[in-house]
Amino acid sequence: MLYNIRMQPTTKMLLELIKFRSLMNVSLSKDKVKYIWGKKFLKSLDKEILEKLKEEKNQNVEVKIDIAKKGISKLMLFDWVKFVGISGSVAAGFVKDEDDIDIFVVVKDGTMWIYRAIVMFRNIYHKKIRVKKHKQVKNKLCLNLICEERGVEFENDIFNFHELMFLIPIYKKGYINNIYFKNKWLITDYGVKKELLRNKLVHAKKIIFPVRVINTLSFWAQLLFMEVAKHNPDKKRLVENSKKGRIEFFEHDYRKKRLSNYSKEFKSTS
Repeated sequence: MLYNIRMQPTTKMLLELIKFRSLMNVSLSKDKVKYIWGKKFLKSLDKEILEKLKEEKNQNVEVKIDIAKKGISKLMLFDWVKFVGISGSVAAGFVKDEDDIDIFVVVKDGTMWIYRAIVMFRNIYHKKIRVKKHKQVKNKLCLNLICEERGVEFENDIFNFHELMFLIPIYKKGYINNIYFKNKWLITDYGVKKELLRNKLVHAKKIIFPVRVINTLSFWAQLLFMEVAKHNPDKKRLVENSKKGRIEFFEHDYRKKRLSNYSKEFKSTS
């Protein structure tokens, strides 16, 4: 047993995170602990727990971060983009040389489907972004999550906690604190330091009505294209997420599988 009910909740969450990352065969560093819970908390840990914190270098991570930064111009459109971050295996630290680079983009409300249509159309010429037909995906930018500003509040679980805490900002880095602010369960349930949830967000002007109409039409046009191109889209999922202000193209059951594996291998104690 790694902890008991007399331990502080934050220590419990730390050990839960160590467990969760062990499923991906990666460790947790002291720097990341300090980032999430603070320097004071790190100093309070006993020797047994500190020994579990290790810094593991993956050379592929820095290479792929650099590639993503160099390709950032391919993701820009007007003043609509509010944030770009790297997620997935690169952010988590277990990425392989042949892997793509998962990208998380936040755009203005009422623009995400127009944004995706234009960015993917431009991709026909520069081919930096992964599309379904690509067999070789090495170093391709994978737009697996596009959110409007209204859509950055995520479900409370350790998977999303991990995704948010390991997200690597590469455009408008300060915006990540506004994403954290929208997910206050990071403090109430996971004890992250309050400084991370700074809300400095200046709300953008609303997109004019004609653009919002075009955005809706763009959604249905892209859904039709996916059907015609036999991409086998999950229409229900796309519609439901679109209402929330999100476009998700990562594997539908990926999060469920991670959580299921976590629950099976590691039984939480209380």
